[in-house]
This record gives sequence, C-alpha cells and structure tokens, in this order.
Amino acid sequence: MSKNQSTKMRTIIGVAVLLFANSSAGGAEWCTSALADIAARFPDVPYSIITLVNNIPNLCAVIFTVVAGVLVNRRIPLKKMLLLGIGCHCVGGVLPAIFGNTSIAMVFAGRFAFGVGYGLMQGIGVSVSFKLVADERLREHAMGWAVTAQYAMNMLAQVIVGHLCAIQWNYSFYVYAWSALSFLVVFILCPDFPPDWKSAPIINSEKGKQKNRDSVVWWIRSLPSAVWIFTGMAAVYMFSYYPMFLVIAPIVTGRGFGDSVSVGYAMVFYSVATIFGGIVFGFVAKFCKQWTLCIFMAGAAVSLLGLYFAGSFAMVCGTLVLSGIASTGIIPACINVLYKQVEENKSFLATGIAEAGVNVGAFLGTPYIALLEAFGADAVATMLISPVILVGLGIISVRFSR
Repeated sequence: MSKNQSTKMRTIIGVAVLLFANSSAGGAEWCTSALADIAARFPDVPYSIITLVNNIPNLCAVIFTVVAGVLVNRRIPLKKMLLLGIGCHCVGGVLPAIFGNTSIAMVFAGRFAFGVGYGLMQGIGVSVSFKLVADERLREHAMGWAVTAQYAMNMLAQVIVGHLCAIQWNYSFYVYAWSALSFLVVFILCPDFPPDWKSAPIINSEKGKQKNRDSVVWWIRSLPSAVWIFTGMAAVYMFSYYPMFLVIAPIVTGRGFGDSVSVGYAMVFYSVATIFGGIVFGFVAKFCKQWTLCIFMAGAAVSLLGLYFAGSFAMVCGTLVLSGIASTGIIPACINVLYKQVEENKSFLATGIAEAGVNVGAFLGTPYIALLEAFGADAVATMLISPVILVGLGIISVRFSR
C-alpha cells in the first residue's frame, strides 16, 4: 500500500471513529418526553425533583468536561478515555430502563453514571477530530462533521424515544443502547495515540525547587489567556441562547400558531438545520477566518429577534432554520480558535474548560428567565435582550480570533 493510500485509509478510519464517538456525545435531553410519565409513576416525588432526570447530566458535565481535558492522553490514553466515556454513556443511560420502573433512586443513579460519560464525551468529542483526522485540510471540516453526528443522533433519538415511551416510559431509556455500537467501533478501529507529554520535573530557577508537570494546577495556570476569554464567551453565549429552547412553546401556543404537536414540528426544522450547519462550518471557517465566530453569533442574534417578532408559524420555522445553522457553528468556532492558540499537548484541557463554560451558561439560563420574571417581564423578552449580548460577543471575538 502506497503512502497516499495509507494516509487516505487512516483518514477514512479516523472519520468513522469520529462520527460514531460523537453520536454518543450528547443525549442529556433525549428522554425529556418521559418526564410527565415519570412524575405519574412516582406521584409522591415533587416535579422539581423529577426534572433532575434532565439536569443531573448537565451538572455532571460541568465537572467531567474539565476532568476529561486534564486526564486525556496524559494520565489516560485517548482511546481508553473514549471507551470510558462511551461505556458510561451506554450503561448509565440504559440503567433506568432496566430498574427505573420500581425505583426513582435507580433512575437518578443511572443518570449520574450517564452524566459522567456525557461530561467526558462533551469534553473531548469535538476536539478529538484534531487527533483522528491527520489531514490538516480536513480538520476544520471534521469539527463540523463531529457536531453533525451529535445533532443527527439527537434528531433520530427523539423519534425513537417517542415510540419506546408509548410502550412504557422506562423503555425510552433503551435508546442509549446505541452507544454499545459506538463502543465497538471505537474499540476496534480507534488507533492508540502516544501521550502528549511524559512526566518530568521542571526546575523553578527562583527557588531552586522542582515543580511536577503532573500537577493539574500547573497545567491550568500555564494555559494562555485565550482559553479563559473564549470559555467566558462560550458561557455567555449559552446563557443568552439557551432560553430559546424554553420559550418556543409559549411563542407557538401563546400566539395561536398551533399546539404542542406544532412545537415538535417546528423543532424538526431546527434539528435538520443543525445538521446542515455542521456540514457548512468547515467552509465558513476556511473563508471567513477570524470573522467566523462573529458571523455565527450575528446569525444566532437575528434568529432570536425573528422569534420575538414572529407573526406566523411559518416565520417561527424559518427563524429556527437560521438558528440551527448559526448556533451549530459557535462552539466549534471557539474550539477551533483555541486549538490554534494553545499548544497541542494542552488542547484537550483547553477545550474541556471551554465545554464546562458551555454547561455553566446553560445552567444559568433558567435563573436568567427567573430574574426577568421577577421584574415583571415575560420569558420571551430574553429573545429581545440576548441578541444585543450576542452581537457584542461577536464583535469582541474578531479581536481575539486573529
């Protein structure tokens, strides 16, 4: 086999591993449709507690995205970290299907185990493209493909969950059995990568003491300021954007555009658009360079304004298409900038911290709405305020993306 053929085969295998691994990098919200049935099955449990079925994985992700960045390919080889994350995603995901009908505690235990895998995969899912795809010309495209795999699986899973939940609510968690296939693909095809660094002491010339490069604190403190800048941007972006998912239903039903079924149809437009957004990301990044993040932020801002002023169901669906395309490119754009400004052996740690910022921002989306409501504003008012924040972030990002 010639060198070109060998490189092409490694690229094909790398892309296959990337797609399957990222199909098991999401899923915290896959079983949202089962919440009402869970509440009916356990009527003595307050609904606010039931919502932890969705929130536990997001809270776990705040921690384990950083853990993944600290440990991957340093203390734990990349392949083993992928297998650990996908394994927890699968086993923890399926656990409520097997034991959940008799114990709410087992549901929460499963969601915690799933949250560990969810957090690990969120921390390395997109950035693993830099390792798996050796061809530099395809790397930015590969990041888009990774996001596409996540969103495509999200859309497929929502359809499957609906049918499983119709049989019995806890069966909806069997959708996570998909990760068993991802586990096998990664186990068989993923190559073993050499560690990013080997443990070695560093001499502190001022005090004549040794610092251990294994120290997590040392590695975090050695990160450039760009990591914290773009982590903050990712957090503020998600804080501003996440309320969109919480106000779609009030917009559609409250304005007389349709019922809850119509909301589901509207979100199909969003889901399909996210797949398209992942595909076009690489082309936008290639030609727009430091303006990439600004363009996607502006697109997200326009889509939120469109929702605020929507006067018909068709306009809601149209703005959700724009929203899906624009929002899909924002996190990969942040990670792409970080990869270019951070040493390669610190790239996983940097992206893990950035992903933690995303989850913190999403968690703060609900208090954002609560604060507005405390001042007498409607939750939909976020669609008028958030665009200002997003446009400001986009302008700032141009300066730091060079």
